[in-house]
Amino acid sequence: MKELLLRVAVAAIGIPVFIFAVLKGGIYFFILITLIALAGQMELYNLLAQKKALAQKIPGLLLGFLILYMVQFGPNALTVGLFMGTLLVVFSAEMFLNQGSANLNTAATVTALIYPTLFLSALLYLRSHVSIILPQTKTNPAGVYLLTMIVAVWGCDTFAYFFGKQFGRHRLFERVSPKKSIEGAVAGLAGSILVFFLAGWFGLLELTPLFAVISGVLVGVFGQVGDLVESWFKRDAGVKDSSNILPGHGGMLDRFDSLSFIAPVFLIFFLLWK
Repeated sequence: MKELLLRVAVAAIGIPVFIFAVLKGGIYFFILITLIALAGQMELYNLLAQKKALAQKIPGLLLGFLILYMVQFGPNALTVGLFMGTLLVVFSAEMFLNQGSANLNTAATVTALIYPTLFLSALLYLRSHVSIILPQTKTNPAGVYLLTMIVAVWGCDTFAYFFGKQFGRHRLFERVSPKKSIEGAVAGLAGSILVFFLAGWFGLLELTPLFAVISGVLVGVFGQVGDLVESWFKRDAGVKDSSNILPGHGGMLDRFDSLSFIAPVFLIFFLLWK
């Protein structure tokens, strides 16, 4: 009962804050994504430490922040110089730290910089630019589209869980996630497509059927891939949750694993469509 109350309390506070930041954009969305990304980066550093990889956490987090900052506000001489200088420190410091494997430590520092931080930085770019390919009939098409994308992730997870639990017979990828089924995955795909169609049906977005289907397929396919990727990291590290930073919900990677993976996919979609 206590865990359920904590779970509900975190959701009751977190969801409105999340929706506000997505719709408002600007500095609010930047702060939100920065907190999620850097917390997730720290979680992955801790997971990698279970495999004896001693990442350089402080330089790694600084690099992560600089990536997010440059995507949001644009690069300048100071940020680019600081980024390159910090990278040089990461690659040269192992000679002086002399702990564990230099190759493994450096690889761990860079790996968590890419996933989730670099991947999630795509959301910052999309929030500022995706309206270019959306019909200009709404006052806030970019915010509503990103929010629809996020709701589609939740819709995919919900459909996959309940349909898979009831009708799942064939394992999707048993070595990575023994409970996930092919039937659940197909239902999750249908659920994500449905969310985009409903957004259009209720007039929240002006989407062509083709655009809605493509958006839903990207969420339904790559969101589930992202979930499997994070599950594999945890299984390899021998842990159940990436952290307990969100009581009753696990860690940032647990909550935003799908979003971390679909963000760069939607960025590719945006670049190709425009």
